[in-house]
Amino acid sequence: MGSVPSKSSISQSDLSYLLHHTGYDQATVQAWYKIFSKTSSRGRLNVQQFVHIFNTFFPGRSSDQFCEHVFRTFNTSKSGELSFKEFLIAVHVTAQGSREEKLRWTFRLYDVNGDGRLTCQEVSEVLEESRNLRRYENDHFKPQHKAEELFKNIDRNGLGALTEEQFVVNCLLYGEEV
Repeated sequence: MGSVPSKSSISQSDLSYLLHHTGYDQATVQAWYKIFSKTSSRGRLNVQQFVHIFNTFFPGRSSDQFCEHVFRTFNTSKSGELSFKEFLIAVHVTAQGSREEKLRWTFRLYDVNGDGRLTCQEVSEVLEESRNLRRYENDHFKPQHKAEELFKNIDRNGLGALTEEQFVVNCLLYGEEV
């Protein structure tokens, strides 16, 4: 996984990995590292530090519970702390990833209990917790209704739960935006 980066610079192995896997140039990786290292301790972010960074990018529109869901999906090592590599790969996927990559990430975000099966209730829960981020939709946005509509459109077999593959394939096939 590369060495733990110091506060002052990213390791050469991590830099090479991120240049290859994100398509970002060196200046962009270094800029993200500077932001990350200002908040992290020992080159890693815990959930509270992540929430702080999130609030920096979305001032006045944050939801700590939603941030915890995002943190969980970014923390692919399941260590309870984000490495810079995990952080930047996740930023890249959510910002510039392919539609399929974004759908796979979204599945992991919605799969609150981590059992690999997505339910309407889990989708509704995450949508409810993201309500503060929806600046203009707050009054009219109905999370339970949106979750039910999504499941009606993509759970074609009516099983009430979707695997990641079913979720991705059906969203791509039926053009569902999530």
